[in-house]
Amino acid sequence: MSLLVTSNTPENLNSGYNQEGLNKSYSYQNNLNDTFKIPANSEIAVQSVKINRSGNIDLNESNSIYSFYFGEEITEYTGKQRDVLSIPWSTSFAIDPEELFQGTGTQDVVLDGNLIRRFSGNVDNIARMMKASLNRTLWHPNLMQNASTGRNAGASVTPLRNGSGIDWLGWDIKVTNTDSSKNETNKSASWMGQFYNGTDDGDDYTWDAGLSKLTCPALNDRSCVGIDYPISLANGSFSVTINASSSYHRIGLCRALEDEPPSYFDDNNGDNFYDYVVEITDGGDISVEFAGSDEQGELTMIPFDYGAVKNASTDKIQKIHFNIQNEKVKISLEDDKAAVTVLCDGSSVNSASNVKPISMTCRYLYPKIDLVAGKHIIINEFQGVDITNHDYYGFTGTSVTQEIPTYTDYWAHVFLSNKYGNGAPNLGSALLQAKEIDTEFKKNINRINQLGLNGNGQCDYKVSFFFAPDVRYYNTARCNTQFLMGFPNRSLVNIPTSTAVASPYTLTFQSDSQPELKGTQSLFIRIKNMTFSSVNLAKGANSKILYHVPAFANTGTRVGALFFEPNERVYLKLNNTTDLFLSTVEIDVVYADETLATDLQGKTTVVLHVRDA
Repeated sequence: MSLLVTSNTPENLNSGYNQEGLNKSYSYQNNLNDTFKIPANSEIAVQSVKINRSGNIDLNESNSIYSFYFGEEITEYTGKQRDVLSIPWSTSFAIDPEELFQGTGTQDVVLDGNLIRRFSGNVDNIARMMKASLNRTLWHPNLMQNASTGRNAGASVTPLRNGSGIDWLGWDIKVTNTDSSKNETNKSASWMGQFYNGTDDGDDYTWDAGLSKLTCPALNDRSCVGIDYPISLANGSFSVTINASSSYHRIGLCRALEDEPPSYFDDNNGDNFYDYVVEITDGGDISVEFAGSDEQGELTMIPFDYGAVKNASTDKIQKIHFNIQNEKVKISLEDDKAAVTVLCDGSSVNSASNVKPISMTCRYLYPKIDLVAGKHIIINEFQGVDITNHDYYGFTGTSVTQEIPTYTDYWAHVFLSNKYGNGAPNLGSALLQAKEIDTEFKKNINRINQLGLNGNGQCDYKVSFFFAPDVRYYNTARCNTQFLMGFPNRSLVNIPTSTAVASPYTLTFQSDSQPELKGTQSLFIRIKNMTFSSVNLAKGANSKILYHVPAFANTGTRVGALFFEPNERVYLKLNNTTDLFLSTVEIDVVYADETLATDLQGKTTVVLHVRDA
């Protein structure tokens, strides 16, 4: 009789949860310096098993719904009823438009609500699903992952472990609110005509990258949009040099459109829609307009009275500047002597002295230009955000009707999904919410108390998570993840565990307590290179499974450090009519379907017993 002691790695070499090569907790190989003889006509059984099981998490819609909010904090409950809005995929806003303002109170399900309704997996699998879900709820250019991850790595969720790297403590959630120091000049190379529809270029303007020169083609009478980058809302600048002696110009910023403006805009000509625009008439007079709510609650272009009217020709205006600081929009003019006249900056206590604040529907703004045929301008600066996997229309693919949502721009997702009928359900309701944001929010109407940047140069908003209902906020009544996320005593989590001391000032939120894990799936010991035979009827195939690991350890526990020793061993014949000479033992710990049991970690020890049959 002989004992064979196998292990994934010696204790002094155990590196915790990091598992590579042939030394994984759930799949390892032991090699002998010499060969070991197993006499003819022997049989083998498992003597004992020692594992460290992290356990699985079972997900369904009863424990996987949360809400993410990036906006102004609500400190008091006013007594208004906040019903759940039946939009399962995160398009609703979190606050009453009559009370405060627009924020991204967006609900999501850790599961993919369209494809996966139930799921059981280890903490690493769940973390990947959480990360994907969280990045579907951000809806803000300065929160999204950048092409350069040093500027913004995007939101992440990873398992939080102790110093040994083995014991799971909960979740580590990171959100980066990019500051102004991360701005860079990104000028669009794609200037598409207003009727660009995703496949047809339309009446494109000509872009000379070397000169940063944009020219209107001959016989063109429409505007164009630079579709490559949305402007940064953390002190992002857009600056244009005009020809003061030339005729008609319109220089502005606009949300994503395709041919048509919002259905609740009072003009069906998308060419006339801007969120913010500076217009130079044929006579040179300069006017400012913005898309805002009229007395009938419709979206319309509202003239902005900035005082004595400037004339591009007589006042020798050479440059037009836009600057965005969170909600605040600054518009200024610069003459030939570099004297700057600020028309508005969002800081006035007088409503009429500000244009509308940036809201959820127009957080993704692109340069929109309208010139007389043959005329040109110079784009001095555009601080666009280079967002990973972002598209102007909110989808990636070859056609608008067949594309995959990017979940980056709230407006593009709602508007274009509604228009083409793809994406998530209940889009008509979502579009009604967008209308409320554009036409009913208090700050959009009063235009005062606009929030700018904090001391670090970031949008001065709260990053907030709702893992349970909160009566102060819309779209939180279905939230049910407080135990899954490890915040059993808090519905609102908006105070980070830590904040990075250097730019990009990433916020980290860590679980208050360890969520419950369950060892829900049966485990089996498989020895790949032995000559015994077994059958796995669950797979309908021959197998090399030798032992079924009980659901509970001898102590009654299901996760953590577990030890198993059967009272009566089950031997299987090795079917060796002659002596076997063994130099390698290959051990797998698997589930019933014989996939590897990846919820194991740390040290695994399997002791085998060999005897005469």
